[in-house]
Amino acid sequence: MVQSKQVIVVGAGLSGLCCARTLQRAGVEAHIYEASDGVGGRVRTDTWEGFLLDRGFQVLFTAYPAIREEMDLDALRLQAFTPGAIICRASEKHMLVDPRRAPAHLLAAAMSPLMSVSDKLRAFQLAMTIGKRTVPEIFTMEDQTLGAYLQKSGFSGMFLDQIVRPFFGGIFLERQLETSVRMFAFVFKMLSEGDTAVPEAGMGALGQQLADSLAPGTLHLNSPVEALLWQGERITGIRLQDGTEIIADRVVLATQADVAARLMGREFPVHWRTSTTAYFALPEPLDTGKLLVLFPEAQYINHAVMMSNVAPSYAPPGQHLLSVTLLGQTDLPDEEIVRRITTDLLLSFPEARPDTWRLLRIYRIPWAQFAQPAGIWEQLPDADTGIPGLILAGEITQSSSLHGALTAGRVAAQRAMA
Repeated sequence: MVQSKQVIVVGAGLSGLCCARTLQRAGVEAHIYEASDGVGGRVRTDTWEGFLLDRGFQVLFTAYPAIREEMDLDALRLQAFTPGAIICRASEKHMLVDPRRAPAHLLAAAMSPLMSVSDKLRAFQLAMTIGKRTVPEIFTMEDQTLGAYLQKSGFSGMFLDQIVRPFFGGIFLERQLETSVRMFAFVFKMLSEGDTAVPEAGMGALGQQLADSLAPGTLHLNSPVEALLWQGERITGIRLQDGTEIIADRVVLATQADVAARLMGREFPVHWRTSTTAYFALPEPLDTGKLLVLFPEAQYINHAVMMSNVAPSYAPPGQHLLSVTLLGQTDLPDEEIVRRITTDLLLSFPEARPDTWRLLRIYRIPWAQFAQPAGIWEQLPDADTGIPGLILAGEITQSSSLHGALTAGRVAAQRAMA
């Protein structure tokens, strides 16, 4: 059976949802075809025994321009982290916060032995310098690795090892500081100018909010796309796995990059970083407040957070949710991941009782984020594929972030309407 549509969007991640909504608001008929049973792509939340489990540790930066423009933040009922972190070195714990945004912790920030006076002054100067730049200006900075940039700026090795590597390692999923300084500056600006938060209903609420604003009957789940349809050198539609062919004026690929590459018959110049997140139900919470906990010297763990401290809705009454993230480790069995986590945690939290904890789920994310090294921006593909009728969306055209995904969706919609 052949059906006719104006614009087809393949993929109901944040980019595809934003693209379709932008088109529909402009009066263009747009339909989304999604292979899975839900929306959001990698940004989804599972309900498990009364707990809310995001598919891997994820947060929202409220300062992201695209988030402010595309999402109704009040409706998400955001639950904010305390800006800062607890740094665990064996049995020692050090609180490090931004005193400008968490004045109650000013003394702890001033007394922290992890930052010398020189490092504190340089960090303040860095915040002032980056804060003056607009987002477009940041992405035209002279590019270099984050490590090279911070070393040239005079930061100490202790600051890099104890704070930068674990903190931004959790964001960029690498501790070698190979990420582009442009991406670092962008994230640093977002951290300085807004909250780090999660929606009350979990990160999956982002995709659901976008999906709820689509025209009825235009979102098609459980509809995997098998191939693109060609007429000469032009793309004219898609063929689903069940054999249905759907004709359209434009097709927008908003899938994960490897799926888009397969459908297009092209390779993209990126490689992917992996992560593993384990969730535990605890009878009593660890004493961490609403802070991220970093483990710069741990053998396995990069960071952990008591999610139910930040967002009580993430756990049933009387129970508490602990999230622990390791970089990589996706091929290990559950038992080994749990052993590694408890071994590391007990060094810093000897009072913890892992025998009373209950493992809920472990999420292995092989496609967690594409690497963003120095020089990547000139290599990323454009929304214009060079193939008539075919437009590329997805974070692969912008940056590996919520902002990048939403921005890519808007750009693709604009190209589809051109």
